[in-house]
Amino acid sequence: MEQQGQHSVLYWIVIGFVLMFLFIAPYQTGLFYGPTVQYEGPIYSSMLWTAMVSLPVVLYVFTRWRLDEVRDWYAVAIWCIPLSFVLPLMAAATRHHAENYILLHIMYAFFFQIGLFFARERSGNSVIQYGIVVSAYAVVGFCVLNMFGNVYSQDAVMLTGEGLRLTAVFQYANAYAGFLIIPLLCGLYLIVVSRRWYVTAVHAFMLVPVLLSFFLTLSRGGLVMLPFIMLAFLPFLSFAKQVRFFVYLLIGSAASFLITDKIKAVATEVTNLMLERRGPDFKVKETLSVFDPLSISGWSLLLIASIAASAVIVLVHKFAMPYLDRGLSRVSAAKWSNLYVPGLIIVGIVLGVVLLAGGSSVTKLLPEALGKRVESINLQQHSVLERFTMYRDTFKSLADYPVFGAGGNAWSVLYPQYANNPYTINQVHSFVLQYMVETGIFGLLLLLLLVGSIFYRFAKSYFAAGSDDRERNLLFYAVVVSILFHSMMDFEMSYVYVSALVFLSLGGMASGFAQPVTWRWMQQAERKGRFVPPAIVGVLAVVFLILSAVHWKANREFYKALQLAQQGKSLQEVLVPLDKALGLQPDNPSYVLARTDFMTQVYEQSGNETYYEDASRWLKSIKATEPYDRVVFEAEYKHYMQKNRLEDALELIQVGLRDHPWVIAMYERAASLHIQLGDRARQAGQQDVMDGHWSAALELHQDILAGMKKLETLPEGQNPGDPFYVTPTLGLQFGQLHFVRGEVEQAAAFLSGTTDETLNETIYQPGTRWYLAALKKMGKADQALYDRFTARYPEEKQEIENLVATVWQ
Repeated sequence: MEQQGQHSVLYWIVIGFVLMFLFIAPYQTGLFYGPTVQYEGPIYSSMLWTAMVSLPVVLYVFTRWRLDEVRDWYAVAIWCIPLSFVLPLMAAATRHHAENYILLHIMYAFFFQIGLFFARERSGNSVIQYGIVVSAYAVVGFCVLNMFGNVYSQDAVMLTGEGLRLTAVFQYANAYAGFLIIPLLCGLYLIVVSRRWYVTAVHAFMLVPVLLSFFLTLSRGGLVMLPFIMLAFLPFLSFAKQVRFFVYLLIGSAASFLITDKIKAVATEVTNLMLERRGPDFKVKETLSVFDPLSISGWSLLLIASIAASAVIVLVHKFAMPYLDRGLSRVSAAKWSNLYVPGLIIVGIVLGVVLLAGGSSVTKLLPEALGKRVESINLQQHSVLERFTMYRDTFKSLADYPVFGAGGNAWSVLYPQYANNPYTINQVHSFVLQYMVETGIFGLLLLLLLVGSIFYRFAKSYFAAGSDDRERNLLFYAVVVSILFHSMMDFEMSYVYVSALVFLSLGGMASGFAQPVTWRWMQQAERKGRFVPPAIVGVLAVVFLILSAVHWKANREFYKALQLAQQGKSLQEVLVPLDKALGLQPDNPSYVLARTDFMTQVYEQSGNETYYEDASRWLKSIKATEPYDRVVFEAEYKHYMQKNRLEDALELIQVGLRDHPWVIAMYERAASLHIQLGDRARQAGQQDVMDGHWSAALELHQDILAGMKKLETLPEGQNPGDPFYVTPTLGLQFGQLHFVRGEVEQAAAFLSGTTDETLNETIYQPGTRWYLAALKKMGKADQALYDRFTARYPEEKQEIENLVATVWQ
């Protein structure tokens, strides 16, 4: 650790930016990277700010990048991560998202550089680490404010089938649970090493809100992964510190357990009240005062428990722990003493598995909400089964994109064609596997080598050091291990804020690798070209700034166009900002589809072919870069059907059946198109063409049956996903085809499913008509149905007779 000296303005500009990011970014939904344009604005803004700060970063490190220490080579190695997203760009499954991911990982590389260079000195190291901890506490406080109704943020507190769940800024309980492990580990560690009672008191006070929030996420994944994360963290503490760690954890947990169910009851009542007050814009204008009886009842419980736990911990820390340390000094001096407690954790994990498998009543000691979730942890639980299925499906995509992957965010557009069953999940629920899909084996190996080498060197230098200085970067390690371990079975790394935090902390871990390089070629590189890497990074920073500004500006122009459209402005006025957005970012599917939608609307109103052709050109351009985007697909299908281009629509639907084999609407559309084209061929006297279309339509039934049979093989308890069966619409289509082919028994079997009066009239009326006609052709009748139907639709008597009498060629 370098000593603190005089720092330049550039130094404090960068440190100030990091603090601003830590305290602002979480409240933009954690900068979640979703598949739609609504998430892009805050992300582009954060990239632009990072890009602007990247220039001071480059200027600051230019003369400090020596290449004679191991840590300086990590400043070079980090650029392999953005490179792994550049390589699959040409064959990317979604060009737009692949380009975004390149920019995002350049952003993460600069956060890594900040951690690497600015955490070397004591001042920067302390400010960044405490900034991380305090900003995490702020997120917890924000969630508590939502829990007691003092502020309202959509879905920060959710009422689900499992009960109340906290999600905070992330709007996803499991991501919040993974994030909460950061303030939990860091807070406990800071209590353990604290030498001032007021510092102990502050972190001890926050222990109860953190643990309470963790429990009320109801995250099974968080509960499962927490022991393993502690298992990775605790060996870096001495035996005496590990004992302190668990004593304080037990005190905080006990205080939290006492109030969990009561707080949950208050929060549930508050949430129901907020939902009643919520307007159509999903905002609540009348939140509760802190002094509202309902709100203050929750605050009182939480404050009393937090103050009590804090007081007990301060007293134990000040008076009991010195005696305990002396009593454990001999044990702590043993060579492998730091592994004793982790060993007990392993025993505890095994014992916990055995107890849960045996239906132990130990969970009765836990708060009711938490106990039920713990009891439901098993390998046959539906979310576990669904994850395993999805994990297997990722390897199917790897077979098609093995080396360099399918590009950033590829899973969100590719998964339907690889899905084992009709689930809808845009995130893999495993950072490692999603990264593998995006960057292939090559990119994953680069990531594992980089992170693995940082972990290895951190542990090696930590245990080789003999002073307390070795623990200065331990909070960075706590951040990284908390998120990366938990993200092995979830997707919090899809939050840009969380990923940036991880890369910042990885850089912080590597900032302590001050060992001199020993390889001769590295020493020669230091003498000959130490200014080359920072010069290249400087160029990258300029390019990053330009591209970030372009994306940000395009997004602003796009939303300006939408705002003008909502105000009822003319098409010409709306197109001015929209065309600017498209000029800056022509491969953004949201921008292109907005323009085609405007053109389609005007074409429908005016019939002017110019507008239709304009939409055609834009759809063709976006299809080239977004071949698997479902929204683009739907726009193209609508475009063809608008002018009754049935052959083009059928060709598109054939692609849809390949890429979305579990979407039953694809089969309905395919059957309808085959029927219409077959009827067109019949009228034209093209018997072979007619038979081909009608046979192809009926073959769809076999494909559906094969899919249904496959779903029957799913493990018991696994949710199969979206409905996949012969729908009434398909029953009508298949029944009509069998009818006109003279196969009236098969026709009646299909059409019988369309006679339910609760069905939509567009299905019920023709379906029942054709069903009654089929029965009559068979010499049978359903008189009760016939009487009800013809009483409701008297004209159907003649229609039925016409069907019976019609001879189909």
